[in-house]
Amino acid sequence: MMTPPQPPPEPELDDFDFIGVLGEGGFARVSKVRHRRTFDVFALKEAFFPSPDAVEEAEVLLRAASFPSPYVVQHHAVYLAPDGGLSSVLEFMDAGSLHAVLYCRDLVVRFPEPVLAEVAHRCLMGLAQLHSRGVAHLDVKPDNFLCNARGDVKINDFNASRILYGLAGEKLLVATDMGTHAYFSPERFDPDALADPRAAMAADVWGLGLTVLELFLGRAPVVTEAEDKKKAEDWKKAICDREPPFSVPEDVHASPELRDFVAACLHKDPTRRARVPYLLKHTFVTNRDAAAASAALRHIIMENL
Repeated sequence: MMTPPQPPPEPELDDFDFIGVLGEGGFARVSKVRHRRTFDVFALKEAFFPSPDAVEEAEVLLRAASFPSPYVVQHHAVYLAPDGGLSSVLEFMDAGSLHAVLYCRDLVVRFPEPVLAEVAHRCLMGLAQLHSRGVAHLDVKPDNFLCNARGDVKINDFNASRILYGLAGEKLLVATDMGTHAYFSPERFDPDALADPRAAMAADVWGLGLTVLELFLGRAPVVTEAEDKKKAEDWKKAICDREPPFSVPEDVHASPELRDFVAACLHKDPTRRARVPYLLKHTFVTNRDAAAASAALRHIIMENL
């Protein structure tokens, strides 16, 4: 397997040449850059504004990068300016996000169940590793899983993430309204709901369930008729008042294993929602032919390049 490029220890921002913009959001810009000495290519993420949460986000990035993982985008360097400006040098993922793959060239690429099971396994492994490092992602959605030509799928973008435990093992307050309302679990609309780390991890599972459902259906599971889709109260109504619960529609052909997996992720009560270790052992994931599914996933990703 090809080893991803590694910059020299402690690279400086001035060591990189700008190639082009990969994407922009409301908080940051991500650019494609090349290291001036090694010529290796990376992604550089730069926040638009100083943030009062920058110190915690920097700690999140350092925890996420505490050891290389095939399921978490590698952060090679983190720069925190005195005014709270945050920049980081990331592993370059050349195939974009799962969202980009799904809606490739204005066509919807629905993921077959074996491929979806492989994607679910990789996403779960990424969440398991973050949770084991005391990090809740809190913005799990297709946009935040990146792909490359090797067929890897890795979790990324920790703007909304929070640290669950301090260095001494004490619980930390993780309440946050950051993230994407369309992928919020019902309890996240309560500002105090995430004070318990277990609730924060359960919120990540909800986002995973919606991600799997979207990749399978080829459309966003949660919609609102409101003209301004950025209003939290409209999303709260669309998610919390939804009856019946979110699931694979009855008129869509799907295996019992997939239906049960999605239902386990999308239980409205976070105390009854499945946990990541349970889902890693779910038959929907464990019954896949990993080699064949990986090859098929790589083929789907390559079509997006």
